[in-house]
Amino acid sequence: MSLLKKLELANHFSSSEKSIASYILNNTEEVLNLSTIELAKKTYTSPATIVRLCQKLDFKGYNDFKIALSANLQYILSHQKNINANFPFQKNTNLSHISNAIAKLYKESIDETLQLINEDILRKSVILLDNAKVIDIYGVSGPLRIASDFQYKMFRIGKDVRIAPMVNEQLFQAAQSKADHCAILVSYSGETEEVIKAAQILKQKQIPMIAITSIGDNQLTKYCQYILNIDSREQIYNKISTLGSTLSIHLVFDILYTAIFSRHYDEALSYKITTDQLIDHRTNK
Repeated sequence: MSLLKKLELANHFSSSEKSIASYILNNTEEVLNLSTIELAKKTYTSPATIVRLCQKLDFKGYNDFKIALSANLQYILSHQKNINANFPFQKNTNLSHISNAIAKLYKESIDETLQLINEDILRKSVILLDNAKVIDIYGVSGPLRIASDFQYKMFRIGKDVRIAPMVNEQLFQAAQSKADHCAILVSYSGETEEVIKAAQILKQKQIPMIAITSIGDNQLTKYCQYILNIDSREQIYNKISTLGSTLSIHLVFDILYTAIFSRHYDEALSYKITTDQLIDHRTNK
């Protein structure tokens, strides 16, 4: 997870630390030129509190924090697209502009996702999924809805994909995983508590895991053997919706599905057509 996302999440921050984090997020470039004393005055805190915040974020001190902050900012600027992924349109924008903005955002998210995919990791992930008897998926909210589409497609070519809709059920699912299972864990931040709990259980069970998550260091990546990164331009909270990340996650799932299909093309196509014909109740009148 990027440094800015960690500041936005503010996990285990005190009220003073949250004030500092909020100021940094709103004045990132300015903070790069501020000393601890100057930042403390602007946030009505103390230099000691700023140093503690930096250490809580795994930096030795404020200078190391600023170096990382500068690198994070440079990355964002170098990956800045034409459309703001958090606010692709503004208040009272006309319908034509909204339509074009969302279409451009989708195109940018697709391009960004393709750039982030490591072909070797993707290949190993596909082999892992293909060899598994059962594929279990873990996540919450939106990612699970996207995963259900992957599950449906995989069912139609004879692959067993399981999704437990409730969090507690997912933990039972993890605890009951067997040696012939593998897991896909989806979390944009990589810090989703429910997903991390499942990952911890799966690690104890020695179940191989694939993470679909944003770029950067996060808890989820520490448990998973293979990491598939998605478009990471969205902020955690300050956005109108998960437009780009949703499309990015969907794209990764579709790539996994079609790659597995390709490995068994004739058999998969025959299985799908036969199944479709059995369940299609349309009549030709």
